[in-house]
Amino acid sequence: MVRKNSYTTVIRRLDPLGRIVLPKKYRKKCEMNVKDDVEMYLEGSAICVKKYNTRCKLCGETDNLIEFKGANLCPACVTGIKRLNF
Repeated sequence: MVRKNSYTTVIRRLDPLGRIVLPKKYRKKCEMNVKDDVEMYLEGSAICVKKYNTRCKLCGETDNLIEFKGANLCPACVTGIKRLNF
């Protein structure tokens, strides 16, 4: 089954230890690099995998992060953004 909203569909076989290789084009699109941590969770019967990010997207801070539209931001950067006049 091909979903319209999917990037592309790839079929992979699990190895004897239950592992698969994520295609390079998927890793690139998700900005995943060698030795990055990934987060896995179940959504219904689907296994979701995404890059696990524990740093502020703007400054790299690691404490008290707030997730906004898929990006982690620290309170200082959120405050700075609020002060911008658009």
